[in-house]
Amino acid sequence: MGAEELRAAAEAHAGARARGDWAASASYMTPQAVVLLGSVKLPRGKVRKVRVLDVACDGASGTADVRYDGSWSYVVRTRWQLIDGYWKATASELVADSLRAPLWRRLIGRTTPPQEPVAERKDLS
Repeated sequence: MGAEELRAAAEAHAGARARGDWAASASYMTPQAVVLLGSVKLPRGKVRKVRVLDVACDGASGTADVRYDGSWSYVVRTRWQLIDGYWKATASELVADSLRAPLWRRLIGRTTPPQEPVAERKDLS
């Protein structure tokens, strides 16, 4: 199992993530990575195009950089491990300085992604 198989796994994982098929996306991840995914702050919005930019493989571990283009453009770096003959994502992170607004957002000056509103605290006492 080498870089070709890792690229195929990264493409399938990214495609599932872009489609919003979280079950298929999670099938390419370790259980710990699924939990950690919630801490990765990705921009909200529609993803129209996914492209694997780089794959590096070193035996039973590797990384893949994937560009997501749509409402926002950004790169996610995912670390992979070969587990029981299958490539599994173990961690993901947004690559620093990869977040880019589409042209129309840059023209009107809206170059920061919308933040999720924080719910007000409701005490039960």
